[in-house]
Amino acid sequence: MKKTHEINLTQGPMLPKLLQFIIPLTLSSLLQIAFNAADLIVVGRFGRPNALAAVGSNAALVNLVVNTFMGLAIGGGVLCARYFGAQEKESLRRTVSTALVVGGLGGVLVGAAGVLLAQPLLRLIGSPPDVAPLAAVYLKIYFSGLPVIALYNFAAAQLRAMGDTQRPFLFLAIAGVLNVMMNLYFVIVLKIDVAGVALATVLSQCVSCVLTVRCLLREESMRLRDLQVSQKIFRQMLRIGLPAGIQGSLYSVSNFLIQGAVNAYGSAVIAGNTACQSIENFLYCPQDACMQAATTAAGQNMGARDRGRIDRSAWQCVLLVCAVAIVTSGMVMALETPLLHLYTTDPTALAAAHIRLRYMILPLFLNGTMAVIPGTVRGMGHGALPMLVTFFGVCVFRILWLYTIYAAAPSLPMLYLSYPITWILTTIAHAACFFVLRRRDFPPQAKEAAAQ
Repeated sequence: MKKTHEINLTQGPMLPKLLQFIIPLTLSSLLQIAFNAADLIVVGRFGRPNALAAVGSNAALVNLVVNTFMGLAIGGGVLCARYFGAQEKESLRRTVSTALVVGGLGGVLVGAAGVLLAQPLLRLIGSPPDVAPLAAVYLKIYFSGLPVIALYNFAAAQLRAMGDTQRPFLFLAIAGVLNVMMNLYFVIVLKIDVAGVALATVLSQCVSCVLTVRCLLREESMRLRDLQVSQKIFRQMLRIGLPAGIQGSLYSVSNFLIQGAVNAYGSAVIAGNTACQSIENFLYCPQDACMQAATTAAGQNMGARDRGRIDRSAWQCVLLVCAVAIVTSGMVMALETPLLHLYTTDPTALAAAHIRLRYMILPLFLNGTMAVIPGTVRGMGHGALPMLVTFFGVCVFRILWLYTIYAAAPSLPMLYLSYPITWILTTIAHAACFFVLRRRDFPPQAKEAAAQ
């Protein structure tokens, strides 16, 4: 019997189901970003002078780790969507079990390494001396909580692959309210600014992790002691998810180096860059939701072997992501001054933030398209090619830009210009890959035979 929270993308009108999938997922992401923004706003307004820069300078490192785990979680999600679409219930249970074990153990190992390497990593990106000690405190606390953060992401990915975006949204909302309350208490009452927002993040993620894992286990009628790793599922998960994780980390590697260039301008510019990134993250939420919807739709319909619905979901997600990006970018540009004043009133920081907004917000629809198309390709079961395209189109090109064009004429506008250029080039390459793989997975003769 069909469960009311599941969204089956293999049947019925596509657009209403995509919207039913995308809206709760967008709200979940918005909540997550809002809570992260609350960290920055509280620490920027009530913390020490360099507290905002200390939290913000960690963004590239944190995203590097989280994006890697999210890629692996996507691998499990693609398999889960495929088995859901094909109605292979036993394979679905093995996928859920393997994903939870991998997420938990992976979080423990990487978290321990992060705690040990926090200070060397900060030195690597050139964190200023007046920022580095506070930044190290934040990183160590965050990495200590990585096991629950990773486990939540893996569990939520499995639920979403079965079309359930509503309950992860609810659990995140509960955790987020706790996060904001703890932020205010730790920073304003206890006067532990950087450590306080890090503790609030980790403790609230513990709540969302417990609720999400419990929900997933009940969904599949499983208990913790039933969890085990299927080697076959694990290999398939790595084949799809490892390239996706590497692809996500490639963004962070290039941003990691660009953050190093921003750090050279001092703590005020770091604070302005951090404020702008926080605003941008809100706009990435519907884009990420459209990408996950395209991935889930492609995965479910690969299980059902329906090429037409894969095509339909891909192009509808592209149109949705472009429309939303144009509207939201316009709203941010109209309200940029009051939005930035939520984070800081420092004139130098505000000037730096205004520069970044000009180059990042207006062409943001290109980034959405660049996300949706490879999301569809991953849902079809191809992880390596999107990774390679992203490696050359994003990581290599931005690094070359940093050490050639930017090095010849260093300025913040020249630094930020690398983003829209790479979005254009990489989108074109991803689209070409989609058409080639689509034809290979569904050759014309197979389509004609199916029609007969």
